[in-house]
Amino acid sequence: MTTSSLSQDQLKQQIRVRLAQGRLPVIDGAYNTRRGTGRPCIVCRREIGRTEMEYELDDIGVVLIGHDECYMLWREGSVSHGAERRP
Repeated sequence: MTTSSLSQDQLKQQIRVRLAQGRLPVIDGAYNTRRGTGRPCIVCRREIGRTEMEYELDDIGVVLIGHDECYMLWREGSVSHGAERRP
């Protein structure tokens, strides 16, 4: 189960749509992991609590933060999205 109010399948679908529309960047890895800082997750938009792990990504020129589970789904979606775009 994800930290989002959406089911895992719903969240995966939302990630696919946002990647396709360019509203969520394609990622290839995390820059840093740490305990949550209370900032919102870029994927599900919920706060990342201090008892949770957050992934920080800055390889796109902007720092983005995601829950552990949301990051894993986002990464999976990014890999799939990249494979779909290759000839």
